[in-house]
Amino acid sequence: MRNIALVLIMCVTTYGKECYSQSIQDIYRLSEEITLDGVLEEQAWQEISPFPMTQYEPVFEGGLSERTEIMVAYDDEYFYVAGRMFTEDVTIIAANSLYRDSYSGDDVFAVILDPFNDNQNALRFFTTPAGVRFDQTISNDANDIAGASAVNSSWNTFWDVATSQDEQGWYAEIRIPFSSIGFQSNEGTAEMGLIVYRWIAHHNERHTYPAIPPNWDRGEIKPSQAADIRLKNVDARRPVYFTPYVLTGYQQQNQLNSTGDSYEYENDFERNVGFDVKYNVTSNLTLDVTANTDFAQVEADEQQLNLSRFSITFPEKRQFFQQRSGLFTFNFGNTRLFYSRRIGLDNQGNQVPIYGGVRLTGRVDDWDIGVLNMQTASSEILPSENFGVIRLKKNVLNPGSYIGSIFTSRVGADGNSNYVFGLDGDFNISGDDFIEVKVSQSMDNQVAESERYNFTDNSIFRITWQRRASVGLFYRFFVNRTGSEFDPGIGFFRTINTSDYFYRIGYGWFSDENSIFKSHSINVGSFNIFENETFDLRSRFISPEWRSDFKDGSSFSLNARFNQEHLLPNEDFELLGQIYIPVDDYNFFDASVSYNTTDNKKLRNRFTLEYGEIFDGRRFLAKINPRWIANIHFELDGSYQITKLDFPDRFNRATTDFTVHLAQLRGQYAFNKKLSTSAFIQYSNVNELAGLNMRLRYYFREGQDLWVVYNETINTIRDQMNLGSPRLPFMENRAILLKYTHTFDM
Repeated sequence: MRNIALVLIMCVTTYGKECYSQSIQDIYRLSEEITLDGVLEEQAWQEISPFPMTQYEPVFEGGLSERTEIMVAYDDEYFYVAGRMFTEDVTIIAANSLYRDSYSGDDVFAVILDPFNDNQNALRFFTTPAGVRFDQTISNDANDIAGASAVNSSWNTFWDVATSQDEQGWYAEIRIPFSSIGFQSNEGTAEMGLIVYRWIAHHNERHTYPAIPPNWDRGEIKPSQAADIRLKNVDARRPVYFTPYVLTGYQQQNQLNSTGDSYEYENDFERNVGFDVKYNVTSNLTLDVTANTDFAQVEADEQQLNLSRFSITFPEKRQFFQQRSGLFTFNFGNTRLFYSRRIGLDNQGNQVPIYGGVRLTGRVDDWDIGVLNMQTASSEILPSENFGVIRLKKNVLNPGSYIGSIFTSRVGADGNSNYVFGLDGDFNISGDDFIEVKVSQSMDNQVAESERYNFTDNSIFRITWQRRASVGLFYRFFVNRTGSEFDPGIGFFRTINTSDYFYRIGYGWFSDENSIFKSHSINVGSFNIFENETFDLRSRFISPEWRSDFKDGSSFSLNARFNQEHLLPNEDFELLGQIYIPVDDYNFFDASVSYNTTDNKKLRNRFTLEYGEIFDGRRFLAKINPRWIANIHFELDGSYQITKLDFPDRFNRATTDFTVHLAQLRGQYAFNKKLSTSAFIQYSNVNELAGLNMRLRYYFREGQDLWVVYNETINTIRDQMNLGSPRLPFMENRAILLKYTHTFDM
């Protein structure tokens, strides 16, 4: 047996965490070709010693219910991960779906690679007994920061997997090209971070290597807890991936005619071509180029119910913006300096043609580098514009700390321009304690010249102190100040001319081994917004919360919330565009309870109930999120939310009440791993619209896809409130598109 030297010792890491740590491990270099078939018959897999696995959950270091063997190796072009998932009763092996990137409670075999060994960023590749592929990026050491998720599930790259199964269990082989990983080498030697794990759905049990204590949310995927590995004599091939596309189809839009008395169909036959190019300039720098960029195959946005007076954001699903997306994050709570949906979409969510763009991302020494530039065409409400972002981050002091900067620009053909500069630092001061400092200034030519260079009015500042843990005492405190003229041109903000402070403090603990509960946590949080000059209160909430997780994977939470809203003169508004909220001071209370069933059942659900006051009215909300796995080919999931709003008499008006219905249904059918179809149906009586988004995909091979997409929006209420306005058409818009992409490895 060829052994990998493992030195397991109790330690205190750079972060001051008690953990299991490993000396750096030399990974086995293959001398023979691996046949990717999931059978694991090659001599190499017999020679490599499996990693020692530890139960991560439901009981840390508890007894393993099944035997797991995981090995890794590499050759000139690929990184390989192989697993033997032995199972005494093979009937419990869960393989519920054939649909890529749609997890359905299956058993899982996974590898997490920190290719630059920076303890902050990683790539996760995982598969199921059916050989379905999932890939994600992880940023900020798996900590969600300022409203940005640390896990990006929309990212995709090139890799392969094969699985097999017999009477002893199931087996998997993952093969990842080095060109899809990216790494930094020194004279042919590369050091990376590695985590491997197996998830057994039936037992709600996770086996991991290394032995990571469950002291953090998502601790099982934290790059800072990865084992250090070393690959020698490796120099990745740097292919050029050239991916042209052709698009054709038919679109129909109803437009008000020139006389304004009826709607007419406007037909458009779509014919388009474009391309993307991906090239690894070096093993640690990736260049992406796009021309005549198209996102026809992207699923429609989910409609959201906004019961506040502030704007909301939508997630970015477009593939071009996924590469190292976490690097470009520069957030001040609800304010973002870079919000990629500003590019190629107007404020109403309508598409704006993109001529093309370029992106360079990677790492040089201890510098993270991100550069993005995009050029859009003109639209009905926007001129042709150029968007630019430069983001730099440098490790300092220890692996958990960095200083960084950002520059964004938005320049229109009409002469308008907006520039934003920012500096930030995130410092690991002790253990899990971090202090984060951020400052930014905008320069917009729409601001009066006398105010354009006033730092106080055109800036935003934030300082945060937090303990990033979920066990024991945890807390987060921040103060934030936004100037009256601050405007991130390609960002997002809810308020300006405000000073905010926030705190959350809580405590988490594990139950004993014999309890049905896995863990509990309790916390209280408060967010407060004040006017800058007068320090008058604008908005506040104080909210205690209790959460408990069961060992079977289910969970419940209880939440109470006291709210205060102070509407300034001219801040009266219509809630949901239906209910008038006058200028006044409002104090109101609400509470909620939610329960999640376990994911290892064919039918699972999430239930949420909320009741209380809203401004000077009452609110009741009930929401269900069922998901049904019919078989490995077909699944349904959706949500239905009913919200009843009831307001008393105001200004001699009759009692105002309104019932909101928001429904979504998503169905997926996979004939096999190559051919699949999905349908997404939405209805909202607030917007008085129903939408249908259907997609059929045939996957020939990695990088070669055929898409057929059908979209339709229907007006559910056609008679308009305004007298004299023509009746709305039944169909608002419709499109059927066919798109083919083919990647050439050059």
